Amino acid sequence: MPGSCRWGLTVVERPERVLIVGLGGGTIPGFLHKHYPRTRIDVVEIDPAVIAVAKRFFGFREDATLRAYADDGRRFIERCREPYNMIYLDAFGTDNVPYALTTQEFLQAVRRAVTRDGVVLGNIWSRGSNPLYDSMVRTYQEVFDDLYLFDVHGAGNKILLALPRRQELDRDALAERGKRISRENRFRFDLGELIKSGYQHPSKQDFPSPVLLDKDEKKKAG
Repeated sequence: MPGSCRWGLTVVERPERVLIVGLGGGTIPGFLHKHYPRTRIDVVEIDPAVIAVAKRFFGFREDATLRAYADDGRRFIERCREPYNMIYLDAFGTDNVPYALTTQEFLQAVRRAVTRDGVVLGNIWSRGSNPLYDSMVRTYQEVFDDLYLFDVHGAGNKILLALPRRQELDRDALAERGKRISRENRFRFDLGELIKSGYQHPSKQDFPSPVLLDKDEKKKAG
């Protein structure tokens, strides 16, 4: 669903460079490429077969500004030399986000790979179906200076909007910005309404769970 990345557009309205980890059917990079054709969009997908399927059955096409890389998302980010304005983490394993893409060490690499005025978005299953949900949120809070949560309407997942700086994102002001962006870009949805329906600005006290670390992978739930 293209909606998963759109919250980030309220923070970075005209991204110059976007990184997406996890291709799926290619709808998210396709949505961004359609509305922001001059934006450089890099997609990293660990399974080459997923890229092939997206091209064969879902109309995914690479060109001068949209590229897909068959690579490990963490390794790709750790090697990053030119930062991105927006990074969207949308990689899922068989039942959840791979543990290596949830840890403090990984997110520190993500923070280094995003511009100071940029935004990082993480797509994760919510508490009801994700035993590591609270720790995932807490780990984002540990690495980034500010964090906002949004519900994905009609789905069981959450979008984490992480910022490498403190920035007060008032819900109503953000919703008005979303309405304007939707209107100017002729989106088929009202981003402002999405903002209103699932906005949270949690404190660290709301998530007192332990931070996820590389060394604890063998202890992970599930």
